[in-house]
Amino acid sequence: MQTQEQYYRVKQIASAPATPEKIHVYKTGANVGKTRKIKAKPARQGLLPVSEKTIWEWSRDGRFPKPIRLGGAGGKVTVWRASDIQKWIEERD
Repeated sequence: MQTQEQYYRVKQIASAPATPEKIHVYKTGANVGKTRKIKAKPARQGLLPVSEKTIWEWSRDGRFPKPIRLGGAGGKVTVWRASDIQKWIEERD
């Protein structure tokens, strides 16, 4: 029986602090003076204690496994193989 490959999205790998709800006031452009509510986000604990930006920078610099693209026309999603991430973590312990 063939086992199915596991994948992680960047949100599962990276951690993020909680952010409070904010009210944004447009200062320029067509919406000047209007406000927009930005929802609060809960904290997220990923596999690593780093941000999504750090994951992308490490990947670009070759210090983290390269992501792969899955999906057909228009439905592509960027993921990392779970086995590659696990191996990378084990090499650092």
